[in-house]
Amino acid sequence: MRQHSDQLEKVLTSSFERQLSVNVFNGSDRMLEGVQFESWQLDSNLSRGICSFGSGTVVYPSPDGSSLVPVGTQGILSPFRARLELVMTITVGGVRESISLGMFRVMSVPAASDSKVIYEGRELVVASQVAVKFESLETDIERWGFQFPEQSVAGASAFSEIRRLTGMPVEESVEDALVPSTKVWEAKQGGRLEAVLELGRALGGSAVVNSQGAWEIIPDAIGEPVAKLELGPQGTVKEIAAGIDTATVYNQVVGTYEDAKGVPIYAIAQAPAGPLSPDGPYLPHTEYHKSDLVKTQAQAQAAVDAVLAQSISSQQYDVEIQCHVNPLVEVGDVVELEGWDRPLVGQVRSVQLSGSAYMSVVLRASRGLL
Repeated sequence: MRQHSDQLEKVLTSSFERQLSVNVFNGSDRMLEGVQFESWQLDSNLSRGICSFGSGTVVYPSPDGSSLVPVGTQGILSPFRARLELVMTITVGGVRESISLGMFRVMSVPAASDSKVIYEGRELVVASQVAVKFESLETDIERWGFQFPEQSVAGASAFSEIRRLTGMPVEESVEDALVPSTKVWEAKQGGRLEAVLELGRALGGSAVVNSQGAWEIIPDAIGEPVAKLELGPQGTVKEIAAGIDTATVYNQVVGTYEDAKGVPIYAIAQAPAGPLSPDGPYLPHTEYHKSDLVKTQAQAQAAVDAVLAQSISSQQYDVEIQCHVNPLVEVGDVVELEGWDRPLVGQVRSVQLSGSAYMSVVLRASRGLL
């Protein structure tokens, strides 16, 4: 969840006023603060390498008659230098609190204009309107290519390797793991981000930059809820089918790997006796697993055991929801939906925010199979 006070979490259950503004940064220098942001949207999706993107228009009343319209590399909103922090301010009763939705890189300025007046024979800018498109900070790593193939540091952990590859803060949100020294990261377009995403998968989740500007791993496993979403009178839940699809329910996992010298390693995991046993009426349903980060027999067995456990423990399905805006919730959070006809808990896989009082969310929930 995004950083907030305990008091704010309580008042979000009632109606509230909200306003979005932006702080503009060039490098680490904050050039503008609390600037009006209009016609905005922010879409986040955990399945994308660059998790979030959006657009909006910066509206800046000029105090000195100067323009905010960028020209090439010049200007504080030039996409060659600008970063935006999106800030949502919540007001309800006597409570007023600002929530940072995250830092984003300005990718392009599709349009910009000035409103001007003539004063004492001089043309002055009254206000500037600058439309921007932006992406979350994973894009910095996607653009930063390897100059030549790089080998992982001997004895390094996955989190330390993410720190080395990105030069960014890292929050260790799951248990760390060792990386084999023989792993080579390929020098290609987007190769550095691919390496970070692969390390995230090795840690059992998805690597993303959170709203505080740090890399973290969102675990695949759905844990306990940390927040609630309110459906509201105009909220909707796409009807959940009662059927069951066995296409992704594997009861046998075969792993094929190589040790540090290239010698093959094999490991097999199978469902125990019961309704999902390969020896029962369900029959074998085999999944194959590979990973360059598995280099020992013990690691191989642990890998196939983990894949099998995830496959047979539950069946995951996605639910599309439209609910009241909750600026505290971000992708990866496990939330509980209130106001529907039955309990629903799931992991937030995507969020669409805009100036609307409602937001669109996709929750990944699970049904027990055993």
